[in-house]
Amino acid sequence: MRQPSALPDHLAGRSFTQAQQVQAGVPAGRAWRSDLRVTSRGVRVPWGEGQPLRHTCTLLSALTPGAVCCLATAAQLWGCPLSLELQDDLKIHLSMVGGGTRPVRKGVAGHRLSLRPQDMAMLDGVPVTSPARTWLDLASVLGLEDLVAAGDYFICSQARSFGPRKEAFCSLEDLREQVQSTPGVRGIRAARQALELCRVGADSPPETRLRLAMRRAGLPEPALSYVVLDRTGGELAWPDMAFPKFKVAVNYDGHHHLEARQRESDIRRDESIAAVGWHSVTPTAGHVRTWGFDGCAHRVLDALVRAGGRSERRHLSA
Repeated sequence: MRQPSALPDHLAGRSFTQAQQVQAGVPAGRAWRSDLRVTSRGVRVPWGEGQPLRHTCTLLSALTPGAVCCLATAAQLWGCPLSLELQDDLKIHLSMVGGGTRPVRKGVAGHRLSLRPQDMAMLDGVPVTSPARTWLDLASVLGLEDLVAAGDYFICSQARSFGPRKEAFCSLEDLREQVQSTPGVRGIRAARQALELCRVGADSPPETRLRLAMRRAGLPEPALSYVVLDRTGGELAWPDMAFPKFKVAVNYDGHHHLEARQRESDIRRDESIAAVGWHSVTPTAGHVRTWGFDGCAHRVLDALVRAGGRSERRHLSA
């Protein structure tokens, strides 16, 4: 069997539209050869070649004038952590700007959303719903804790003395304005409930889930982005969550904390704050697998009771 002719370098190994094919001077019949497959009308993809989401969104939004990426697709473009079920959704979610009919195309999940100008943005050349609007739309497909974790992701900002500064995609007020100005959308009740639980300063979904578990256990609200200082006012540590009244620091250690270098840093952190009277509680991914987040929350409760003494035991355990 004759091998298909080579494609131009800028088309090889990637999906492309028929318009791009014509522009590159590739014969029309080349699009139907055995090394390419049709994933959507007017789009060709090489067999066995994974395509970046952003590239696929660029093609499909260009083929659907007036469309904007939304829901799980928009969330992934913004880098928002999602459940595995939504991550594995291969369809591109699109909505037409200004309402109208839903986009209908193979490989596309069409939606009809009423979007204001401020509900849309351009992200690396891809039309996409804004962070606040994306979060609100996720309320129709996410459970409460996943929705809180998504909200924490979008509003998280950090200005620690180590590592790069982290800028929020939007503010908590932006989420609140979005909820208040869009009262009739699907999932609005879940969004209102989640909004009251979102906090600035949570770096990861496990941190959010641990905080919510501590809330269920009746613990006081922890401080986020708190700095533990030494006796001269120098910075010692930035725990994930802190209870300054009890001098208890809580850090969730994910899989990367198993690395030798990171583990040594964690030990130095815990020793340095112990020297000024603080106690560390460090739930790990392994602890979560064994006891769940609720079990880890009770470890924090025990630490607070020990730190607070008998006078605090009844209050914290209530």
